[in-house]
Amino acid sequence: MKNIYFNSEISCIEKLIISSLKIPALILMENAGRSFTEILLREFPDIKDHQIIIFTGKGNNAGDGFVTARHLCNLKLDVKLVMLSGRKDLSGDAGINFDILKNSKYISEYISVIKYKSISDLKGKINFENSLIIDAIFGVGFKGEPDKKTAELIKFINGIENKKIVSADVPSGLSKYDQKSEAVRADITVTMSIKKFDSLFYCGREFSGKILTADIGISENEFTKYNLNRIFETEEADVKKLLTARKINSNKYTNGKTLVIAGSKGLTGAAYLSSLSAMRAGSGAVITAVPESVNDILEIKMTEVMTMPLSETEECTLNMNAYEKIREKIIWADCVLIGPGLSKNAETMELVRHIVKNNDANYVIDADGLYAFKDHLRLLMNKNVILTPHFGEFAGMTGMNLRELINSFYYAGKEFAKKYKVTLVLKNSPTVITDGNDFIINPAGKENLATAGSGDVLSGITAGLYSVTGKAKESSVAAAYIHGKCGDILYEKSGSSSTLAGDLINEIAFVKNKIFSA
Repeated sequence: MKNIYFNSEISCIEKLIISSLKIPALILMENAGRSFTEILLREFPDIKDHQIIIFTGKGNNAGDGFVTARHLCNLKLDVKLVMLSGRKDLSGDAGINFDILKNSKYISEYISVIKYKSISDLKGKINFENSLIIDAIFGVGFKGEPDKKTAELIKFINGIENKKIVSADVPSGLSKYDQKSEAVRADITVTMSIKKFDSLFYCGREFSGKILTADIGISENEFTKYNLNRIFETEEADVKKLLTARKINSNKYTNGKTLVIAGSKGLTGAAYLSSLSAMRAGSGAVITAVPESVNDILEIKMTEVMTMPLSETEECTLNMNAYEKIREKIIWADCVLIGPGLSKNAETMELVRHIVKNNDANYVIDADGLYAFKDHLRLLMNKNVILTPHFGEFAGMTGMNLRELINSFYYAGKEFAKKYKVTLVLKNSPTVITDGNDFIINPAGKENLATAGSGDVLSGITAGLYSVTGKAKESSVAAAYIHGKCGDILYEKSGSSSTLAGDLINEIAFVKNKIFSA
């Protein structure tokens, strides 16, 4: 797993690592600028056709910009260097790297330096058509809001047409993922060594664009030593560890058995999506318990999944009389998925609570099943439970205000998982998983997953993996990643708004096999 740090703490951590390794910060800045340049060349093979413009401030971020300028000039590329600060304002290693640049032949031969005070300083001096803008104004240590002069420049940069923006470490002006103020809207952010938390969520994700990581010469192990918050990002290798080949002499009942308790009148699709996803994820056998009035529909729809028609309420939802038959199948199952399309009928919710309270099993609880535990959260304790709410469902379960949750989901999620001893999958953009100890960010998935039924597919994949592995956190992490990768494939095929939840099911096998075979 890759380490992730809060923006506010990374500068302190880097100082500790520098002190521990006895490595000069100047070397790290050189590595950062060189790696940044290599990424530019890889991402823009036609870079010579662009007008390269580097905007610099006065801190270490500016130093990265100066090193990048030097390496670009080594390749005989012309650069416009727009400096918001004079030499006397440049601190430490940034000042040294400017002096290196100034003392070389590049200033006169390949670099045009423009001292910036206002937008008028740029007019007539720079042709912004087809420009490649390198944003090295503010670094990760920036807090608050830009001053009026810089805010005006940021607005100007964002408004330029036919340009690409690459930010060094973080987009200038980004301080928190939920801020209201504007920041540079990058197409690519080249983060130094590790990704930053506030770049991954909400407006931070929007401002950052595609995030790539530059190697500055510090190993992942060094960052792991100081990662007390235990925030990580999933790597494909983590998922591969969980996926295992079936034993040659196995049968359907030794390859994971999943019981899905789902469905009601008008909501049969959720039962279908979650059940098929569980089988595609690896369950050898799936039984779906549904109200008897919708059983015929699902028997026709699901030829590979066994259905179990059960007693129902007047609203065509499961009632308490269904309990004994469900209890028998819980004993049979390796994992029990409860919730997709169940409805919020009061008796059905009572049945859900009764099932969990009186039966030990490996549970995945999703959708309407989550609603049953509002004001009854203690029933979840010590029950081997994976919960898969989106933010609205989690706020409803806990009584938190949604805005409050958005502002503090790292702390709220970890505290909840630790208190109730559950694995929590908070569906978001991106989705996060926590068991109260680790906080794991899923890097896969795009906006095309924001479609009805997508969550049912995720809960099915999670249950399918859990039925095979018996490992709650690991199954949740792998399921979120596989689900996201399925979405990424469909994004490439059909764009951001044409994915159907059922399409995801057809990609599960391909994604699993690709990961397993890598």
